[in-house]
Amino acid sequence: MLRDFTRAVYLNLLWALVTADSLCIHLQELHNKLQYRQRVKYTKDYFPINYAVQVHYEDIYRTINVTQMRNRGFTESDLKLLWVFINSQVLETILEVLPKRHPSRTYVEDVALLFNYLRMGVEEMIEDIEDERVEEILYRISDMDVESRRRWIRPKALFDNCYRVLKQIFHCNWVP
Repeated sequence: MLRDFTRAVYLNLLWALVTADSLCIHLQELHNKLQYRQRVKYTKDYFPINYAVQVHYEDIYRTINVTQMRNRGFTESDLKLLWVFINSQVLETILEVLPKRHPSRTYVEDVALLFNYLRMGVEEMIEDIEDERVEEILYRISDMDVESRRRWIRPKALFDNCYRVLKQIFHCNWVP
């Protein structure tokens, strides 16, 4: 029942992508899911010490990447689009290796569901991309096979990066 409610709320996101203020309202639930206590509980405490997942190099989207891309002339909408697609990919990777009965699975699935709704909302933006660099990054992210994964990283670090970049590229006044 909660998933149906979440689904209904995020179907409205498709209409809300027009203005930044309404986008902030819809990102509030994702912001709440990515709070520090939940990230620690579900992506650190429930995993063995030094547990890491293998991801592609391009799947690690940190604040330094955003700063470098801004300096190279990427637009804010390009950065947001990449954030949605990269983190969707990361969540799929984590769900692939996470056992069905793992205590963190529900949390990761909920965050992945929120990203799926965001991804549906920005799918149409892909057709309007004029920057070849963004197209190249999206192509590399979507065209990678399992054998090309080269980096081991802790799930908490991936979620921390996701949260920090969210705060950096979406200038919203969220209530903690």
